[in-house]
Amino acid sequence: MDEDENIWIYLPKHSQGYRKGVNAFLDNAFPKLAVGDEMTCPCRNCKNSKWQRREFIYDHLICSGPYPLYVNWIVEVSQILSPNNGSDDEDMDWENNLHFGDNLDEMLDRTNGPTVDSKRFYEEGKQPLYPGCKKFSRLSFIVRLYSLKCVHGITELGFGDILELIRDAFPEANIPLSFYAAKNVIKELGLDYKKIHACPNHCMLYWGEDEKEDSCKTCGLSRWIVREKKGTSDSNPEKVIHKVLANVMRYFPLKPRLQRLFMCKDFSELMVWHAVGHQRDGKVRHLADAEAWKTMDARYPQFSSENRNIRLGLAADDSPKNSIDVYMQPLVAELTELWNEGIQTYDAFTDQTFILRASILWTISDFPGYAMLSGWSTKGYLGCPICNYETSSMYLKYSKKMCYMNHSKFLDSDHKWRFDKRRFNGQIEMGQPPAILSGTDIEDLLSNFQNQFGKKKKEPGRKKVKKVDSPFKKKSVFFNLPYWSHNLHRHNLDVMHIEKNICDNILGTLLNMAGKTKDYVNARLDLQELGIRKALHPVRSLDGKHLEIRAAVFDMTNKEKDLFCAVLKNVKLPYGSASNISRYVHTEERKISGYKSHNAHFLLHYLLQFAVKKSLKPEVATIFIRLGAFLRGIWSKVIDLNEL
Repeated sequence: MDEDENIWIYLPKHSQGYRKGVNAFLDNAFPKLAVGDEMTCPCRNCKNSKWQRREFIYDHLICSGPYPLYVNWIVEVSQILSPNNGSDDEDMDWENNLHFGDNLDEMLDRTNGPTVDSKRFYEEGKQPLYPGCKKFSRLSFIVRLYSLKCVHGITELGFGDILELIRDAFPEANIPLSFYAAKNVIKELGLDYKKIHACPNHCMLYWGEDEKEDSCKTCGLSRWIVREKKGTSDSNPEKVIHKVLANVMRYFPLKPRLQRLFMCKDFSELMVWHAVGHQRDGKVRHLADAEAWKTMDARYPQFSSENRNIRLGLAADDSPKNSIDVYMQPLVAELTELWNEGIQTYDAFTDQTFILRASILWTISDFPGYAMLSGWSTKGYLGCPICNYETSSMYLKYSKKMCYMNHSKFLDSDHKWRFDKRRFNGQIEMGQPPAILSGTDIEDLLSNFQNQFGKKKKEPGRKKVKKVDSPFKKKSVFFNLPYWSHNLHRHNLDVMHIEKNICDNILGTLLNMAGKTKDYVNARLDLQELGIRKALHPVRSLDGKHLEIRAAVFDMTNKEKDLFCAVLKNVKLPYGSASNISRYVHTEERKISGYKSHNAHFLLHYLLQFAVKKSLKPEVATIFIRLGAFLRGIWSKVIDLNEL
């Protein structure tokens, strides 16, 4: 390629120059990296972790573009054909793609003030893999082999057998004797975890001031499980006492992992893209365009003035429920230190050290996880943390569940749906949106709140005490962070979980799946109890022995259900866009089940609109088509809030 084509990867993806560059990359990469007719695809979606055939990799690089981390490597590989560009294919790090070669000398030189232990570690690591080996050192080979274990899911036993085989075949190889020894080498890189003992009832950690305690301060349970073994011979009948930890948390320290992000030039450059790279035009293209991010930047200008400072999000599920704060203590301690003091970090892109600080901007979870992280119970009459004490709720007598109504109060005061009594609860909505509790409001409300963690003891014969009707079950551990109460938006819901629930309810109701449908006799009785939708009220059968329900506007005949299922069963999708959804469609039983969250995501966004168009009435199908358009809008890469 000539000099002008060195930047082919930045040309428009439909241009001849870009396509020529992709073909040059594939021509050079496949002879070196392919296994059979496949190699790992470096596109933005596959991220060099999925094996694809050449034609698919070509399509992915044209349609999706390369993953930013591999851009430089792709260009270098594509230029090997040129005799004048100075590239030497024998010097390329073909398999790793990230230039993770033997640069230990450079790593040591760039480490600010290396300790004696780190010098010894790197000096030992620089030893050749075997006498005369120039491509691998002992450390780089172990790191490469360990990464293959993680990527391909090799078991610890399998990894140990591979080491034994290498030693038998190459006796001079300077490699660890076992998996445990190799793991200790990786541990020296600062990517290990810490074992912190915990109470089996989740009451406390044996950490900090309580590190040397032998029993829980709250419930009194021992830190240990004592196992007694009998002596091994008749002459020694004494029992051998063996202590086993009752509960252990494995904590992965945050600070060294944040530092590692800046040790790779490519990652380090990407860490400031939000400040120097992305377009700012009033649309949401990045989290930096969100109001929560902007509010924090405005309140803490000293923090926001350093573009390399990190804003974190915390993702969690609903285990171990309310007591998760006990296990969050080490993380919160690290986050507090990262906010107040920071940590000295080397930046490989600018070749300088700086004080790295970090903050947690928000959490992401499902709805039960929201309660676990925030402390606000998401069940009962006050189950909505946004409406808080003004939640509009009622208990459905026949369905035996809570129902949350009056959502039209969030619309503009002159919106037509506020006056639509027929489609909603039979009333004109005149209410106004409730005031959202800020972090400082919550902190004031919980100023004297005493947290009680751990499993409660069940005393025999004691009557069950009625729970206090308070939405707060604890004061969240995040309020120990100096900035948390001022965060604008502290908790987020995972959209994938929401979409899965929506999809389950839609498919279950449309196909009238037993146990899944939301349209059943008790639901119709609740409509009758509320005095709305009289056409849907149940009626007595002719014999007067049971209730019957009339067909709703969304009910389908068996023929329409067959058509609905056939569309999803016979759909043909582009390779890699989604899993085989047809295997979840059971046409004989007229039901769809067993699909995962991503399948539900794809169904709602793209497939449902085609299935309902021919099988439902137009006024019903339009609703689902608009729902899909709305979901695609909030998932788009660029969001215009005015259009949304």
